[in-house]
Amino acid sequence: MNIEEQKSFYDKYWSTNKLLNSLQLRRCVKILEYFTVVKRKIRKPLILDLGSGDGRLTAFLGQFGMTDAVELSQQAVVKANELYPHVNFQQGDALAFDFKDKTYDVIVSQEVLEHIENKHKYVSVCFKVLKPKGYLILTTPNKNVLDHMTDGKTWSNQPIELPVSKRELKKILREQNFKILKYESIVMNFGNKGYYKLINNKYVVAVFKKIGLAKFREYILSSLGYGLHHCIFAQKKM
Repeated sequence: MNIEEQKSFYDKYWSTNKLLNSLQLRRCVKILEYFTVVKRKIRKPLILDLGSGDGRLTAFLGQFGMTDAVELSQQAVVKANELYPHVNFQQGDALAFDFKDKTYDVIVSQEVLEHIENKHKYVSVCFKVLKPKGYLILTTPNKNVLDHMTDGKTWSNQPIELPVSKRELKKILREQNFKILKYESIVMNFGNKGYYKLINNKYVVAVFKKIGLAKFREYILSSLGYGLHHCIFAQKKM
């Protein structure tokens, strides 16, 4: 699907208001957790949200520093600029947008990477526009989990769906000169095929809960990459 067809899809996608679900809430909480670390280091960070959607999270981030956002859908941008005038929302393709080099202290990229075919170029754009030692906060679905779900292939119906594994994601970031400060995966107990069937067995989960080790189990599975979403907190190398 070409870029114009994608624009048309997302204009229709963002034409109606959508209630946030619990998965989106979990991602937002993790993004804000990482952003808190940035805010403690930089009093007035310059923020860029790549793929800002309807702009709700972006608007909140905009309360903490000057914030720009780039979104493919013109419809979403017009609406967001009306609702959240303190943020500068602009329509554009992140891979072709005319960014200034070394501008931002932090980039937020929530559930965008999987909709990009040239992932290395996308991450290189992030590197290019970040200041030295700038931060990248990124979430994206976990291919390994989706591959072990009965409905994993139809989890989302957006034009491009190319999720990555934990290993692939880390490799892309390192090849683009990012230092990974923290990797986590969130939202457990998805996946019901292969070895995931055992890991997420309801009786196994219940045993860990009964003996008081539910949070320990989640911590281990999170770090090993068994959650539905990858969460990355990375820093641009000099």
